[in-house]
Amino acid sequence: MGLGIDPTNDYVFRLAFGDPANSDLLIHLLNAILELPSPIVAVEILNPFLEQEFDYDKLAVLDIRAKDSTGRLLNVEMQTSLTAALRERLVYYVASLYSSQLCEGQPYSELNPTIGICILSVKMFPQISAGHLRFSLSDVAHGVELTSHFQIHTVELPKYNICAVDSASDKVGAWKTADEVVAENRKSPNQLENWALWFQRAEELDAAQLRELLPGAPYQKAIGILEMISRTPSQRDVYEARQKAIRDAAWKLHEARKEGRAEGREEGVRLGQIQLLQHLLNEPLSSASDLEGLTLTELDERISALQSRLQKN
Repeated sequence: MGLGIDPTNDYVFRLAFGDPANSDLLIHLLNAILELPSPIVAVEILNPFLEQEFDYDKLAVLDIRAKDSTGRLLNVEMQTSLTAALRERLVYYVASLYSSQLCEGQPYSELNPTIGICILSVKMFPQISAGHLRFSLSDVAHGVELTSHFQIHTVELPKYNICAVDSASDKVGAWKTADEVVAENRKSPNQLENWALWFQRAEELDAAQLRELLPGAPYQKAIGILEMISRTPSQRDVYEARQKAIRDAAWKLHEARKEGRAEGREEGVRLGQIQLLQHLLNEPLSSASDLEGLTLTELDERISALQSRLQKN
């Protein structure tokens, strides 16, 4: 039986990486994603996770803001759904963090690089096979980067080919076998893929399976955090409450999109009716952009007016 704890849950994510006591895990995750020429060796978490202040009824973006020993500012967040204007929000967060560094009169030369990282449990760019994408300010045509001061990284977990559990045998195996993962880790550890395994499969794997697959000290500590949550009633209660809130939010988003698609179909039908009536009246045909912003009631009124004119002809 698996641990039953999903690390993409924002409570688990903040507890594992936003607690100063676990800054070593945050450093390891950052280095696995960024692969900087000079690895991060220390971080200060600017908004440390305080469990007693965690509001599990409030659904909000719970990012982790940190500064490394070179002054780089980092914003790390977990996303389990593609919310509206997510790309724009990622840009806004990094831009806000970057611009907040200077007080009046300070020179621009004192600005430090700012990096945003969004880890997603869904695909944001399905047309691209790579799981990790880095965005920066650059000239697309000539491939010239303006500055490395402003970066946004996305990590799409579903794109990583990692282990799953065979429900029939209760053994690791559906994609890569356990032996393959262990052998790869001994030969050339892929730290980001290992974290992707932890994020995606910890809920269904048991602690022994995870510890065999991820022998490194950071992963072992992260597995211990999941075990602690699963065995501590108060933490398990918070986790379950957050899971319910996340499921409810996902359901509401699904219903809103379904309603929007239905409304879009209704608008399409009305547009067709309007254009047909205009054609019969020898009037210029309206386009979708001409009618943009009108409610279904207003569209119906437009149709009624056209029908009345047609009957009079």
